[in-house]
Amino acid sequence: MYICEFEFVKDGNWYLCWPFWPGRSDGTQGESFDDALEMSADWLKAMVLDCLMKGEPVPRFPLGNKPRQDGGIVAIAIDASLAEVPAVTEKEAARYLGISHARVSQLCRDAVLDSWKVGRTRMVSVESVEMRLAATPRAGRPRRAATNV
Repeated sequence: MYICEFEFVKDGNWYLCWPFWPGRSDGTQGESFDDALEMSADWLKAMVLDCLMKGEPVPRFPLGNKPRQDGGIVAIAIDASLAEVPAVTEKEAARYLGISHARVSQLCRDAVLDSWKVGRTRMVSVESVEMRLAATPRAGRPRRAATNV
């Protein structure tokens, strides 16, 4: 379980939410207080899962914070584990991407693909495979734009 405090500030029709996450200054927002709570929980889960996928330690969140912008402090708790992240094996990622297993290993090592180990098996997030597929240019020369001369 991960618990992080957020500062909630009402700004017009929005609730702005900033986490007390060491080294981060971004946050999220919601159209209502309930929406802002849900968005904050989603933000926290995404940040924790990102750390877990990269093999980085999840920071210790300070508790008992004072408002920085005259807002209210809300503690949000989430459960998060890599088991929740849709993933494929390194071998399956290679097949989906149409590249060699060695190339997938390079992309994982270079953090182009999000990956982690479960026992001896390297898992690759489906989202990073889909992003790579969308960003990969097709082989061959690009077609020239037709010109009217």
